[in-house]
Amino acid sequence: MITEQDRARAAELKTGAAAVRGALKKTARERRTCSWAQLRSQLGSALPRLQSGDQAEILYQVDRDTPSHEPLLSTVLAVSDPGVLPAFRQAAARLGLELPDDADDLQDVLAADVGALYDLWRRR
Repeated sequence: MITEQDRARAAELKTGAAAVRGALKKTARERRTCSWAQLRSQLGSALPRLQSGDQAEILYQVDRDTPSHEPLLSTVLAVSDPGVLPAFRQAAARLGLELPDDADDLQDVLAADVGALYDLWRRR
């Protein structure tokens, strides 16, 4: 049974994901990467206090409407913040994407995807 508290938390995470998506769009347009700490500093109270699993949920929501032929926007975060990789992997799996198990192979994929994101968001 979904409680009112669950609904409120889901709404809070949805709002946080929208703020993160906006910040990551700006980051991609500026051809930069960022860390979760930088996002938290930049977004302040727009990013809710996170509990276990919330980071993966936010990343999932950030990219759930990303067209299948485009790299995930959250890649600009994952490529430069190793602490985000477990949540990034969880979000990607929920989106039906497979990522390399090997850390070096994953970094190669992320680097290539970031380059594609820079090109994509430069025109938007």
